[in-house]
Amino acid sequence: MSLQILTLKLDGITAGDYLTWCRDPDPPALDYALRSIRVNADPLGDTITAILDWNQPAPPPTAAATAAGLPPSPGVQIHPPAVTAMPHTHDAARFARQLDRDAEGLTATATLGR
Repeated sequence: MSLQILTLKLDGITAGDYLTWCRDPDPPALDYALRSIRVNADPLGDTITAILDWNQPAPPPTAAATAAGLPPSPGVQIHPPAVTAMPHTHDAARFARQLDRDAEGLTATATLGR
């Protein structure tokens, strides 16, 4: 089981438009190889951060994005992922809080990096 963090950098489309028009709301891998998807983005920004929780080793970034319903398209770059082998704990609330803090840090970094 592993967590995979994908950062999609958009050109020519806002994050809100991409999530509305391009994202698959019912991705093919969800509830199979993919346990959950968390997406963070500023709707008017150009960066989307997706945290994918896999039941198996994480696939390559492009395959992972497609399986998670975030298809690559012209103007979309998928930055190198961060993958962590992290055991699922019985303390799900603590784990979820850590994911929230990690995602907030990534969003803040993306915002400050402009």
